[in-house]
Amino acid sequence: MDTLSSIGLLGAFLGGLVSFFSPCTLPLLPGYLSVVTGRSAGKADRKLEALLLSLCFVVGFTLVFLILGLGASSLSQLLRGYRQELNWITGSAVIVLGVFMTGLLNLPVFQRTLQFTPRLQGGSPWSATVFGVSFAVGWTPCIGPILGAILMATSNVARAQDGMVYLGMYSAGLALPFLGSTLCLNLFQRHRRLLGRWSAYTRPVAGTILILMGIAIASGTMTRLSSIMVDLFPSLATLG
Repeated sequence: MDTLSSIGLLGAFLGGLVSFFSPCTLPLLPGYLSVVTGRSAGKADRKLEALLLSLCFVVGFTLVFLILGLGASSLSQLLRGYRQELNWITGSAVIVLGVFMTGLLNLPVFQRTLQFTPRLQGGSPWSATVFGVSFAVGWTPCIGPILGAILMATSNVARAQDGMVYLGMYSAGLALPFLGSTLCLNLFQRHRRLLGRWSAYTRPVAGTILILMGIAIASGTMTRLSSIMVDLFPSLATLG
């Protein structure tokens, strides 16, 4: 993959981490784990069972994210003859999402939480996977804007399948701490208040990054920015 893709991969992965540690995801983690694993999370003698069920949950939301990534990048390929106009539209949308994330703009449409809750008994691979799909198709004020921004950023990819790679990295950033928390739920519970205070800063920081990202997309300087980043941090060139 080219330099732009390398920067995009890193950004998508960090977006997944920010989504996990955001103030409207982190407090719900114990509840998610309890339902998905059938209350096996946190029990020393059932850690492997909890981890396997959490992996099924991850597979569920990853499948949805990959499909979204392929769809968004495929659409951008169909509109490649209008690349400049597409950059203006997607860049402007990312800027709006970023301003919303900082808290400077109140948009009620983004404040709504839309969740599909399947009526399934947790504790089985099938139900865990369905819960993962439900998690991915729902919209929350913390995850939605970041996911939306990454989807819009796929308008700059060279190939349709690159959108799947970006969303795969976003999913990885979301999945790794989730799986880690499954194994260390008791430790998470002890430090939950500290993590909660820290997570309050993730939204404005993420919002600022989205604003800068939107400006770069709209102005067509994303490639130039990528080159500068690789000059400053040469190791980024090895990510793609």
